[in-house]
Amino acid sequence: MKVLEVTDVRKKLGKREIIKGINFSVEEGEIFGFLGPNGAGKTTTIRMLVGLIKPNSGSIKIKGQDLLNEKEKALANVGAVVENPELYKYLSGRENLMQIARIRKVQKKEIDELIELVGLKDRIDDKVKKYSLGMKQRLGLAASLISNPSLLILDEPTNGLDPSGILDFREIVRKAARERNMAVFISSHILSEVQELCDRVAFINKGEIKTVERMDEEEEKISTETLALVVKDIDKEKVSKILKELKFVKSFYKDKEEFNVVTEKNGSSELVKALVKLDVDVVEIYKKHKGLEQRYMELVEGGVR
Repeated sequence: MKVLEVTDVRKKLGKREIIKGINFSVEEGEIFGFLGPNGAGKTTTIRMLVGLIKPNSGSIKIKGQDLLNEKEKALANVGAVVENPELYKYLSGRENLMQIARIRKVQKKEIDELIELVGLKDRIDDKVKKYSLGMKQRLGLAASLISNPSLLILDEPTNGLDPSGILDFREIVRKAARERNMAVFISSHILSEVQELCDRVAFINKGEIKTVERMDEEEEKISTETLALVVKDIDKEKVSKILKELKFVKSFYKDKEEFNVVTEKNGSSELVKALVKLDVDVVEIYKKHKGLEQRYMELVEGGVR
């Protein structure tokens, strides 16, 4: 079931369009990454997802509830940690959680379970002002999980954490998604974090989603392959038109001297046949074996450095 559905969402700040018609969805139990450089539109998107700002057009649905028209019902399904969690430093960790629990009419038993989940049992009765950054992040995550939301939204959740803190945080998020069948949306610019944690990832740059792909490398290898294609300058415009028409070509873009072409599995021979048949002079063609870093460079930076 789709927990979050974003359809053709656009946002302007003044006359400048910041978000340019983005589309994606997140399923139950799925950890979905939102990956892009600083200034790509990640934070603006998150602010729209949590109802802080409204899109100029398009729709955002959370468990079928339209965020624009049914804001209270839609946000009742959401837990979020956006930037640094807002906490009462003069209260203990437990007192912070109980403040929220009372407002949401949540039983103490659920709070005890969350404390166990995020690994704060030994320090939960200490004042928050004594907490490390990692402990504050854990407490913020526990607060976001109160009432067992269907959608958890995390904005750069591991910023400032040491390697041990990152590993712990990752395991907590994974456990929450699997055990509670929760949809998790994580915005980040850290490639390793997304690769280790997410099931699928959307690559965003300059307000546009370039593609949404699975992080299961084996599945990616089975279903598609990426080719580098070099042709003579005189044929480049012709090749662009041909690639648009070929059904086995999933996507492509032109990067200076070469075309980067994503085809169905074993598409290289079919591509060569099609180009030669249409009298294109193929200078070079080869498979590109890519990891997330290379894919990021291809889609977001416009080419491999």
